[in-house]
Amino acid sequence: MAELDATPRHGALIQQGYDYSPEQLTELSWALRFTPLVCMAVALVGLATRQPVIHFVLAATGMVPFWFPAAHPVDLFYNQVLRPLWGGVKLPPNPLPRRIACFMGGFMNLLIGLAFVAGRVPLAWVFGVVLVTLQLIVITTHFCMASWMYELLLRALGRWVPLVPLDEARRLIAAGGELIDVREPHEFAQGHATGARNVPLAGVVDALADSRDRPLVLYCMTGLRSQRAAQMLRRAGFERVHNAGAMVRMQD
Repeated sequence: MAELDATPRHGALIQQGYDYSPEQLTELSWALRFTPLVCMAVALVGLATRQPVIHFVLAATGMVPFWFPAAHPVDLFYNQVLRPLWGGVKLPPNPLPRRIACFMGGFMNLLIGLAFVAGRVPLAWVFGVVLVTLQLIVITTHFCMASWMYELLLRALGRWVPLVPLDEARRLIAAGGELIDVREPHEFAQGHATGARNVPLAGVVDALADSRDRPLVLYCMTGLRSQRAAQMLRRAGFERVHNAGAMVRMQD
């Protein structure tokens, strides 16, 4: 199995919620720069021309897709129009930390637009410099301030469940632990890790009541549902819960 949490060069992408294999992360690395690059370029045009409508459009572009992981307009343009031209890797649905970052970027654009409308040009430029700086950092390093702050918040609240090292996951399962797939049944039917038991996220606490004293190793497609399931179980008093993250980690 590929040791996902042992690849520091992909750490920023993992923090954004892309807990795929190192090979997949390498393939996605350049494609994931496209959307923040486009948003930054358009924001610079808006700042240079002092056009609040440009920033209001960017605000909607970043904030509305928070509720629709696969519907960011720039991602869709890349996947449907540009990617086929060279057969590039398809951008996956945005995980929650990435959507939070897009929402915050949209909110910053909203503030810029409102500042221009109010005639507060210097204030608009202050917001703009902050926004563009954060976008440049994401584009060049993949480090996302919003995703980092989201993780810090979960850690502060005691709700963060880190990825279990794969050697430890294997040991736990070999010692009698259960490998739990928290995806939906139709996803499980399409393929799953060997020996896994399907327990959908929505009913995970009740369904695993009989396994309270056993080690539980959870996974899903991207690691987000397994993170949520682990949090739910720990709040319900389960003490031997481990988050294995993305399914590809358990299939290699």
